[in-house]
This record gives sequence, structure tokens and C-alpha cells, in this order.
Amino acid sequence: MKTLKIRVLITVLFIVTVLGIAAAVISESRQVAGAADGREKYFTSIQIKRGDSLWSIAKKNISEEYSSVHEYVEEVCEANHIYDGEIKEGMYLVIPYYK
Repeated sequence: MKTLKIRVLITVLFIVTVLGIAAAVISESRQVAGAADGREKYFTSIQIKRGDSLWSIAKKNISEEYSSVHEYVEEVCEANHIYDGEIKEGMYLVIPYYK
């Protein structure tokens, strides 16, 4: 019984380790792909003004590294833990840019 528990624990640890390594490799390949021309991704903070929307912010700040405004908006939402697409005047957002 004790041997079975140890085997199960070792198997679970092995699977978690493999998944962690796979996630790290995938994440790294996404970052390298965006910087193919030598430009690097940075982040800056902006304050939301009256009338701003995620879409208008994206249109002002998007660069050629993004295939669409929608893709940029998704990254802004993910970086700021915005799950409902709602932003309010006075909020601060972290937005990506390349340089």
C-alpha cells in the first residue's frame, strides 16, 4: 500500500514537471516570435480618461507585432486581469508596446 502511494506521488510529480516545462517552452517561443526584428516588448501604465474604451486604446497603441486590434485588446485584458471587458475613468492599465 505504501509503495503504491509513493508510485502515484512520483507519477504525479513527473507529470506536473513535464507540463511546467512544456508551458515554459511555449511561453518563451511566443516572446521570441514577437521580437524577430530585434524590437523588444515593454509595458507602460496609462490612466483611463472619459470616453476611452479598450478598443480606442488599442487603436492608439497597437503595433505591427499584433495581427489585429482584437489580439491587442486580449493581451491588455490578460495583463490587467480584466475578465468582463469593462474599464472605468480613472483606472490605470498596463499596456504593451514594442521598441
